Amino acid sequence: MKKFFIAKSLTLLLQAVLLFNTVPLTATAEDEHPDVFYDDFSDSCLDNDKWLIAEKNWGGTVTSDGVRQDYNGGVIAENVALRDGKLVLTGLGNSYRGKLRGINRDKSRRADGMRCGGAIATKDYFGSGSYEIRAKIAPELGCCSAMWTFEYEEKYSGDDVSIVNHEIDIEFPGRDENDELSLSHALCTTWIGEGGNEHKTVMPYCGDQADGEFHTYRFDWHTGSDSEIPRVEYYFDDVLTYTSYEFIPTNESRFWLGLWFPKNWAGTPDFEQTEFVVDHVSITPFHESGDTPQHESYPDSGWAEQLRGDVDSDGSFDTADLVLLQKWLLGISDTKLRNWRNADFCKDGRLDSLDLCIMRRELLSSTLHYGDNV
Repeated sequence: MKKFFIAKSLTLLLQAVLLFNTVPLTATAEDEHPDVFYDDFSDSCLDNDKWLIAEKNWGGTVTSDGVRQDYNGGVIAENVALRDGKLVLTGLGNSYRGKLRGINRDKSRRADGMRCGGAIATKDYFGSGSYEIRAKIAPELGCCSAMWTFEYEEKYSGDDVSIVNHEIDIEFPGRDENDELSLSHALCTTWIGEGGNEHKTVMPYCGDQADGEFHTYRFDWHTGSDSEIPRVEYYFDDVLTYTSYEFIPTNESRFWLGLWFPKNWAGTPDFEQTEFVVDHVSITPFHESGDTPQHESYPDSGWAEQLRGDVDSDGSFDTADLVLLQKWLLGISDTKLRNWRNADFCKDGRLDSLDLCIMRRELLSSTLHYGDNV
């Protein structure tokens, strides 16, 4: 039996060597400027060397029939996708009756998918810099399209705990001069803690953002230096619209993109489904002397697992993935890998016969228990 498996592996290896395909490598903004973080989502799958997919819940609680429960269904991996060279974050409103299920704060699944969104965050932490996205916000009230930096710490002294919450936000919707919800106004907020006197929000007018067009959103974060005053400058379609000089964060942070469901302040999500679509992201670091290091309390909590080997993105690593990769390496027409990065076992940015052999070995070791019976 052992000889059979060795022979079969060698056959697959020889076939792949004779006709192997590789993932094409193209020049990116990072190649020309290595210090710049850039992603235009032109790949077939989200780059899990750059991004984490969130599976967590925040946003308040409600009491129903005497039971306290989370208001929304959090953010889940199923609501994160790449489509036509764009990142698509889906939000499911009060009218949703489909099969997806939200997540509670305790990580349990909910009975429905209502008020459930999607979010991603960078693996790396960044300090002062220019943070820009080009995107179409969700054109519905009741949900929040957002870009933000975030770093959270819990500091304990005996029974006392102090919270550090360094954060910069651009969120929609905001409110207009009559205090009415508006997708032509943004929430621009800087935070250094969770207390009422540790953050400031301003809601500038930035034009109609729910017009179905892509718009550019940017903030330039200055932590301060000999030549720079600590501040955050907010730009909408390249127009400087507001500058904050209060509660300016300094801790290096992850950068987030998300569509989620706040309690009360974004309106009521009286719809079935909507989308926040992102064309590209860029982060250009300033490396100012005011930058301070991150010490996040829970850096590894709340993320969806990336299942290595799952190239068809069906949530499992099995023989179908092995066969699909072999067909792709042999150049068989109409063969597509939904997530090729999950098969990059060598972590060299391409797929070849060695990845196939390692994949087969991993599959055998994870699903078969031969022992002395082989």
